[in-house]
Amino acid sequence: MVQRSDKQKNMQIGVDKGLIEMFLKMTPEERLRANDNTIRALIELRNAFKKRKTSGLRSKRSA
Repeated sequence: MVQRSDKQKNMQIGVDKGLIEMFLKMTPEERLRANDNTIRALIELRNAFKKRKTSGLRSKRSA
């Protein structure tokens, strides 16, 4: 039976050790700031999607 390396096992289950290492190097304040930036970006994307979805409905109705 072939043994898989830890790297292969981690890649198979979707663990990005580089990303974990990057966040562990950050201070707690930097991690919170990164989280806040991500949340803001997600909210912006969600709002843009909703806006596009509703404007698409309006244009179909007027056609």
